[in-house]
Amino acid sequence: MVSKIGEWIRGHRVASFFILAYAVSWSLDAVVLVLGMEPSWTRWIVSGFLSALGPAIAAGVVLSISGESLRNWLGRVGRWRVHPKWYAAAIGIPLIVALGSGAVLQLVGGPVDFASFAFAPVSLGIGIILGTAIGGGQEELGWRGFAQPELQEQYGGLRAAVILGVLWGGWHLPLFLDPTAIHSQWPPSSQLAYFVGIVAFSILLAWVYNGSGGSTLLAMLMHGTENAAGGLVPLDLGRALVEGVPNWVALAPMNVSHAVLLWLFALVVISAAGTGLLARRERRA
Repeated sequence: MVSKIGEWIRGHRVASFFILAYAVSWSLDAVVLVLGMEPSWTRWIVSGFLSALGPAIAAGVVLSISGESLRNWLGRVGRWRVHPKWYAAAIGIPLIVALGSGAVLQLVGGPVDFASFAFAPVSLGIGIILGTAIGGGQEELGWRGFAQPELQEQYGGLRAAVILGVLWGGWHLPLFLDPTAIHSQWPPSSQLAYFVGIVAFSILLAWVYNGSGGSTLLAMLMHGTENAAGGLVPLDLGRALVEGVPNWVALAPMNVSHAVLLWLFALVVISAAGTGLLARRERRA
């Protein structure tokens, strides 16, 4: 029985990866929901950090059963000697999108006040480092570090990124069922914008991953910056909060414009790089 499962995994690497990634992450997410765990460090470790390792665990299992080198796979995290333009793209695009969406919110009269904006590079740097290592960036060991190159072998860079983006978005569904997660509190427009935007972001991540020569580190960095960049927007807390609770309806234009700006960048990238998104044929170890 075990040998048959291994044979199936070797013959269906991508499908096996997604099944395992969903199974591992959703099982951990289910634990905190079933137990009714209140927000705490323990809860975050289970559903925040460990759950986000689901794609990495899935990739490691599939590669191990396929007889491939885990060392080579993990070694892509060490590919830091890449052209500076890829660092600029990985960090700059999420920052521009975050600040741009905040500017749109202010233009429509939302609770933002750029007059009080104060750039804090140290705080931002710490946020990016944490986001890269433990705040979502660890997902990229699986998403871009395994799934993107596997998918683009068959579908090419762009189609692979779109397929991955849709499945990556679906992987986040437990957040929309968790009453303590902000995703479940968003209005429908913000929830829809999230799923639309994540596909565009998947395209941008694939472009940076491919362009940097398959550097998982650069994908992790871009993911971590995206998660940290929202803190730059100078919200007017007097209007953004109602009795201490975020006014998600008032903030919805920022979420929608965030998705729109991601797609504008993605379309520019597709236009400049082509549908291959600079994909190169990976050599399996």
